[in-house]
Amino acid sequence: MRHTSRAARAIARRPMTWFFVLAFAPAWAYELICVIVFRLPLMPWMIAAPFLGPTAAAFVVTHAVEGREGVRRLLRDLIRWRVAARWYLLALVGVPALLTVCVLPLPGALSALDPQPAAIPTWLVLYAVVLVVGGPLGEEPGWRCFATPRLQDRFGPTVGTFVLAVLWALWHLPLSLIEGYNHAGAGLGGIIRPFLIFLAFVICVSYLFTWVFNRTQGSGPIAILLHTPLNVSLLPVLFPTVPDSLRYQVWQVVGFGVVAVVLLVLTRGRLSLASARHRGAEERALAKRC
Repeated sequence: MRHTSRAARAIARRPMTWFFVLAFAPAWAYELICVIVFRLPLMPWMIAAPFLGPTAAAFVVTHAVEGREGVRRLLRDLIRWRVAARWYLLALVGVPALLTVCVLPLPGALSALDPQPAAIPTWLVLYAVVLVVGGPLGEEPGWRCFATPRLQDRFGPTVGTFVLAVLWALWHLPLSLIEGYNHAGAGLGGIIRPFLIFLAFVICVSYLFTWVFNRTQGSGPIAILLHTPLNVSLLPVLFPTVPDSLRYQVWQVVGFGVVAVVLLVLTRGRLSLASARHRGAEERALAKRC
């Protein structure tokens, strides 16, 4: 494998380090300039950050290390949509259903259940917009398609997922300077407390992401669909009088924490990595015979 530039050789020596440097530095610089210097709101100014960060980093590092063939493999992962229907059901129905269950422990939530069919078209439009420009499409090529398999190989599924989850959450930290983002408030305490709850949530949900990633042979579309309902609340459709509060996010931590523990116990901490590798080897052998 030839690398003609000094930068490419440097990236090839420490690909994961460079991935996170390139994922954080441009996105953080852009966000901090928007938030601190120009005091711009979350929307529409922050939609560029995921594409400047994780997505760009994934393609730059992949090209430096593996060349054009590596970029083609990354693109194939991003469009690997031919997986079992149950994974689409999990992303489109299962995750929203769990988020809805997490509403129920809130005071008065059950009596506030009041489905609003008229709100569904607006919610679907919002879902599509968020999928494309609200984070999932811009983040998942980096976090899942690039970083997850490499961190699993280096640290194992359990520790690798934890490392990625912490970095994934920290990547969002500049956005916590925007009052209202993930319930961030004014002052240091108003920033740190909501962020720590957000960090706990990201850690819990990351184990579900890794398990699904391994079970679907690294399907990018499924990862993007899993991510989207986390950013688009169903409260306006099902519980129009219940606010999206910090207490609600605490219950989300509980719900996805239970899921994470169950997955770790049932897979003995492997999160289906061994079976994913076995299926991948079978597919490669079959491709060679064909």
